[in-house]
Amino acid sequence: MTLGDGVVSSSAYQALLDKVSELEKAERVQRALYAISELAGAQLEMSEMLSRLHGIISELMYADNFFIARYDHDSQQVRFLYFADVATPFSDVTPAGMDAPIPLDELEYSLTWYTIRLGKPLRGTLDKIGAELPGEFRPLGVTPKDWLGVPMLEGSQVHGILVVQHYEEAAVYGPDDQALLSFVASHILTTLQRRENLENLERAVALRTRELAEANTKLLREIAQRKRNELIQRALYHIAEQASDTGREKDFYRTIHYQLGSLLYADNFFIALLVDDGKAIDFAYYANDYDPPSPKRRLRDGLTEHVLRLGEDVLLDERQIAALEAEGSIAITGRRPHSWLGVPLRCEGRVLGVMAVQSYRDDTLYQREDSELLRFVSSQIASSLERKRALASLREAKATLELRVRERTWELEKEIATRKGVEQQLKHEVMHDHLTGLPNRAHLLERLEQLSVRREEDGERRGFAIMFLDVDSFKAINDEHGHIMGDMVLREIAERLKYSVRPPGLAARLSGDEFAILLEGIEHDDEAVSVATRFLRTLESPVLLGGISLDVAVSIGIATHDETVIMHSDLLGRADKAMYQAKSEGRSLYRLYASSSETPPENY
Repeated sequence: MTLGDGVVSSSAYQALLDKVSELEKAERVQRALYAISELAGAQLEMSEMLSRLHGIISELMYADNFFIARYDHDSQQVRFLYFADVATPFSDVTPAGMDAPIPLDELEYSLTWYTIRLGKPLRGTLDKIGAELPGEFRPLGVTPKDWLGVPMLEGSQVHGILVVQHYEEAAVYGPDDQALLSFVASHILTTLQRRENLENLERAVALRTRELAEANTKLLREIAQRKRNELIQRALYHIAEQASDTGREKDFYRTIHYQLGSLLYADNFFIALLVDDGKAIDFAYYANDYDPPSPKRRLRDGLTEHVLRLGEDVLLDERQIAALEAEGSIAITGRRPHSWLGVPLRCEGRVLGVMAVQSYRDDTLYQREDSELLRFVSSQIASSLERKRALASLREAKATLELRVRERTWELEKEIATRKGVEQQLKHEVMHDHLTGLPNRAHLLERLEQLSVRREEDGERRGFAIMFLDVDSFKAINDEHGHIMGDMVLREIAERLKYSVRPPGLAARLSGDEFAILLEGIEHDDEAVSVATRFLRTLESPVLLGGISLDVAVSIGIATHDETVIMHSDLLGRADKAMYQAKSEGRSLYRLYASSSETPPENY
């Protein structure tokens, strides 16, 4: 309130000061919440982050004595994350160290215990709080003169506690402080959870990294134990690299053969795959200095089938091959090798086929370490084969699906287009007169409704008018020339109406020999009169139908919109009244509703 000479009253001044204080407090809270949110993503040690949280709380209220504790509902344990107190050492609270999990029951009947158990804030002196508690109360540490503790809640579940206390003054913390600390507690809980989740993720990544490092070390140790030189490592790398390639299988097999040839004698090398549900084998790759490429064949008693039956590596010299042949376990066609080594191609417990090398030279015999090497290479091939087959199957399925989607999309688009066409045709038929093709009464009323909405929503102030037209002596035309001729007359009138009415105007047939014209965006009655005059002139020319010349005339009533018109029917009614006035005065006349007494222009 202002007193004379611009002096502000003390009450108004105090209200202004209170408002400024509220705004400053709101700004402090906003800055605090922003700072708390920023801490969640800051690259700080947990102790530093908690110390900064303490500083933020201290800017909002007295918080020299402050602690944060997390509570785990499943284990019923409490961990003190941060503890700052000028009077009570942490050892007086619990003998456990900071951040150590403490059973909640060790703090039984303390204020911390009650705040967590009750899940609601506690505030005041110990006597006041103790009187409000539902059971026994056992304070811990030095007795404060004022205590405020709030639970950190997620929904209704308690996840921790925030506490501030004062040892020298009572009534330091009021309801506003309690509400503020409760509000801040939820944001601190979110920050702690985000930080804990980040630390858990980092620990999981570190653990997984150690596991991967240990696995890699083990693999390197195994390779070292096999005493393979740099050439072997390089060859195995190329094989593994090629196994990950999505190129053609023939190129992959050729690379395998080339790399394998740098590790052991592999001039005669083949890869045989099980096909036809495991009833036949197909030689996907075959290189042999003496025998021609083997065709696809049914399973029989060859060396390749011997590996499939055993499901394990087979290393044979010439003597062992002869012994197996003699006992009928195998049958050799073509040249007998001096040394033969075959391993199953196995992937996820399934045998896909066989990879084998063979030597026809006395000075080249395969050893057990060659079997280990070939087994390793076979695992790369088997995995790659499975992956390539899966990718091929996926590509085929994808192509089939895309084709089906395209076909179905085309069908749906066709259906939608057909439906839209039918809907548009139906709407056209519903909203248009079937005889003349003009919009019908429903269409006219819809346009009037749209005009009203635009005027209300967009504030449009330009006017509009309705012209009601009735054919003079139309019954006489029907009686004398028949209804077919009468319909032809109506169609001709409709065509001349279309010529006379320009967009956004609308000509409509209401019923029988009644027509209407809607004129939008007009500012003066003269504009409606001009349209009426133009249409009446079009009827000066006789209507020629079937060799018959008919003089056709209409009577026109005009009503313009004003603020007194509430319903569309009112405006149509006014135009109808004006039309009847014109009809009562003669033929081929128009009359304005608001000026029905005026003398019409000549001939009209």
